[in-house]
Amino acid sequence: MTEPEDRSLGRTAARWLSVGAVAGVVVAGALLPLFGARAATDTSFALGALVFGFGIATWAGTVGFGSSVAAVQERLGGHSGWTQEGARQAFAVLTWIGVGWSATAVAASLALVGP
Repeated sequence: MTEPEDRSLGRTAARWLSVGAVAGVVVAGALLPLFGARAATDTSFALGALVFGFGIATWAGTVGFGSSVAAVQERLGGHSGWTQEGARQAFAVLTWIGVGWSATAVAASLALVGP
């Protein structure tokens, strides 16, 4: 039995958001004793935003130029296993991780530093 596409996508996004949230907690927690609450949460947010930005930019590049890359690969006879769909999925994962990471850093900042 297969799941509807939107339900599967929601579970996948939630899983990667959770991974990002864990990364945000781990990074902020590791930096907390070294730099204090404000700097730890700010740095964790910045790193999460960096992952998000990289994921969204490369995902957009894959959507825009993926068919060209696939055509060049086919023309040159390359067999690297790269596919446009696989690249889009990989960079979507980075995007969701960055969102979860950044959101967790914001929540940690509100909890530890205050509004």
